[in-house]
Amino acid sequence: MKLTTRFFMRLVFLSVLLIQGMLTVAMATAVPTNQLNEVRTWPSPDNTRVVLEFLHKPSYKTHYLKYPDRLVIDLQSTSTDVNLTKIKHKGPLVNNLRESASISKSSYRIVVDLNKASQAKMFVLPKAKPYGHRLVIDLPHNQLSTIIVTKPKQPAQGRNIIIAIDAGHGGDDPGASGRYSHEKKITLQIAKRLLKKINQQVGMSAFLIREGDYFVGLHQRTAIARKGEADFLVSIHADGFTSARPRGASVLVLSKRRATTEQGRWMENNEAHSELIGGAGKMMQGSSNRPYLQKMVLDMSMGNSMAVGFKVGYRVVNELKKVTPLHQAAPVHASLAVLKSPDIPSILVEAGFITNRTEEKLLNQASHQNKITNAVFNGIYKHFIQSPPQNTLFAQKKRVIKHTVRSGESLSILSERYSVSLSHLKAYNHLGSNSLLVDQVLNIPPNYKLAVTPEAPKQFLRTEPSARVHRVRSGESLSVIAEQYGTTTQTLKSFNNLPSMTLAIGQKVKIPSADLDVPVVLAASVHRVRGGEALSVIAEQYGTTTQTLKSFNNLSSMTLAIGQKIKIPGDNEVIPVRPSSHKVSSGESLSVIAERYGVTSDNLKAYNKLNSSSLLIGQVLQIPRSDYVASIPLVVRVHKVEAGESLSVIAQRYDTSSIRLKAYNGLSSSTVFIGQQMKIPLPDYVIKEQLHKVKVGESLSVIAQGYDTSSARLKAYNGLSSSTVFIGQQIKIPAPDYVVKEQLHKVKAGESLSVIAQRYDTTSARLKAYNRLSSSIVFIGQNIKIPSPGYFIKEHKVRSGESLSVIASRYGTTSDVIKEFNKLSSTLLRVGQVLTIPVS
Repeated sequence: MKLTTRFFMRLVFLSVLLIQGMLTVAMATAVPTNQLNEVRTWPSPDNTRVVLEFLHKPSYKTHYLKYPDRLVIDLQSTSTDVNLTKIKHKGPLVNNLRESASISKSSYRIVVDLNKASQAKMFVLPKAKPYGHRLVIDLPHNQLSTIIVTKPKQPAQGRNIIIAIDAGHGGDDPGASGRYSHEKKITLQIAKRLLKKINQQVGMSAFLIREGDYFVGLHQRTAIARKGEADFLVSIHADGFTSARPRGASVLVLSKRRATTEQGRWMENNEAHSELIGGAGKMMQGSSNRPYLQKMVLDMSMGNSMAVGFKVGYRVVNELKKVTPLHQAAPVHASLAVLKSPDIPSILVEAGFITNRTEEKLLNQASHQNKITNAVFNGIYKHFIQSPPQNTLFAQKKRVIKHTVRSGESLSILSERYSVSLSHLKAYNHLGSNSLLVDQVLNIPPNYKLAVTPEAPKQFLRTEPSARVHRVRSGESLSVIAEQYGTTTQTLKSFNNLPSMTLAIGQKVKIPSADLDVPVVLAASVHRVRGGEALSVIAEQYGTTTQTLKSFNNLSSMTLAIGQKIKIPGDNEVIPVRPSSHKVSSGESLSVIAERYGVTSDNLKAYNKLNSSSLLIGQVLQIPRSDYVASIPLVVRVHKVEAGESLSVIAQRYDTSSIRLKAYNGLSSSTVFIGQQMKIPLPDYVIKEQLHKVKVGESLSVIAQGYDTSSARLKAYNGLSSSTVFIGQQIKIPAPDYVVKEQLHKVKAGESLSVIAQRYDTTSARLKAYNRLSSSIVFIGQNIKIPSPGYFIKEHKVRSGESLSVIASRYGTTSDVIKEFNKLSSTLLRVGQVLTIPVS
């Protein structure tokens, strides 16, 4: 009995425990443990991204239903207060977001109604400020939408230079964040301002990589630029840092390390590679030497892109320093995906630090954004106006065009027609005065803009159309009547056979009918000079030129006397040709003779092969034709240093740099003295390798300082094993774009890590970190890698929500580099873990 009672009690106890466990499990399944906090949609041209943000890492299941097309997402153990009816979902693919009955009480079901079938790509992102844990659903538009790059209508005389503008980050990627703003918003605002600025420039056009607040993949950005046939890509960003102290703008260009990596990737993809190099790709398909030929073509393309990127970057830096402080005084070589394209030159502009409170405030101001925009535009414009791509309008404008002067045309008319200032047109043709001859040939300077399309001259015989009659009233002149009826003074004068411009009150003036919209053939007439009239005034009155009147009346000078009769040639008159030679008279100078014959002193001097402007009485000069233009070489400008001027001030005045001035003038230092003659380099001048001969008292550091470089760069470029130099030694000075590569040092007997560091102008700590040494002990024969001068080590403490890719993006490196450098076996990180980040 006792045994039976005991067994029964145990059985009851076990049953109670089982029921309690089942209740606990039921309660656990009934109470949601996760919270859906927010739902966002980001429609872009080629896909729609739906983002679900949670308190914890989500657990979910999905299935796809048809008729109609919809994606069903079951969020396990999740609750929410989100009102899906208020979610904006503009775009061609997503029709609606709605809640539906779930499979259990503890789960939450969201249905994404689609306008057309789409294969969703889904992934989970960890918590990262300002966002929590996220479930990302990418829905490709497939054939619904393709990336369309709007190309403006190209002018007939040459195509536009196309600039692709990439606004960094976007959509669910905010970029760097300040106290109250995100990088993605500022970059898009600056990008849109730059787009407007470029599109206002004749000969240039631009398009945006992203036009709204949505995310575009890094590799897709260059693909869009290529699809738009861009000549250049500029990516706009705003810097960020863990500290609020850093500030200033900077420009980044493609590094050689990135270039080599991307070249390998392009070579692996034969289809993309053939597209990249165009016709050359097809040519190489049947070549037995195809890999070598491919590498040669890619090397040429890559080299050109990097060179153009650096030149534009240098100009943009020079423009930025006029409007904002600089974080880097020269373009920085960086390994960034958006700069990777071998066939499209590119730069990345960091407009400032959004994490700096002062700069964040400026970056959100329209006035400062305009300054940054103008600086970037000016840098790009100045490069392409100097070195335009083939078949562009800019290239056409660099080729000088010629204009043959017709009857009635003046220098001011041509100046207005070609949108060139009168003084520029006059100086470019070396004209001594504003007078022009019929059939004289003028050179139109580059960068002209044809404002008025010239029409071929027409000749019409006088007809007798039906005419209105106007009776002259008190105070009316011929010019007033002409303006009233929309005609010209000369037309009225010719049509009414008036001998002069004088009218009498009550005089009848016939007005030609509206169908007489062309000039009539004018007969020769005579004008009597009145007080205050000059030859140019009379010429303008009769629609002719000063030189025509001078030649037609055989005038020896421009001086006129009151009452003097000036013959006005008709349209059928033949202007006498000037004599082919002139005998110098007493008191005549070269400029006087040049003005008399409507030529320039330079042309007259060059035509007669004169070494100076001095003339002898009785000397015979040959007079060149009006279309003769002397071949005068482009002369380097010379600047005389004045009190208070420094090399940098002179460089800024002539839109160049101190380094270029020093190199061009062979200066070993930046010191200049009053009265010193400084030659100003031409725009196409490129600094090449220089040679310096060591003088008494000079050390390597002194020489480096004189050429605005470093001892490490001089040592690496000259292959020096130490910093010791001797008198008379030739030191090669590298060009500014020279980058010191990683060097390798083999440890010799007696050498320590500190000795090696001193030899290469670095520190033991940098060598240890770069070579991942656990101690300072080295052994004979060991290979020690010497980092480039721009390399440094940064320690980073992992914070909650940070992943390896997020940290890599922050420091401009890759996850693989950080993983290898820290000897990590996986990409998993723990909060508080300290990582060593190599930064270059």
